[in-house]
Amino acid sequence: MSDQNLRCDFCSVPGPAWRYPARSFVAYCAANIAGESVGDWAACDECHALIESEDWQRLTQRSLDELIMNHPEAIAAATALYEDLAALHQKFLEYRTGPPTPLGVSAV
Repeated sequence: MSDQNLRCDFCSVPGPAWRYPARSFVAYCAANIAGESVGDWAACDECHALIESEDWQRLTQRSLDELIMNHPEAIAAATALYEDLAALHQKFLEYRTGPPTPLGVSAV
């Protein structure tokens, strides 16, 4: 996770500051296609604060708002996308393996 082009894995804004260790998992399956979340997750300061305060609704809404801002056509599917994002965040919780560390700092 040292790439300068990283984005927050929750809201997709550039320049995440935190690393959340996690095991890989299948994130979605649809019509013979599966997507995998591989390893650690990156988080921006705002998403990190929401995760640490366990404010999952606001984290999901932030993720959805950023998605729609970058892809306005997605507003038509906002309800389903919110549910999908909430489910993905739940999987993140299940597969998270430890506390966050600032990016650039090795976890012990």
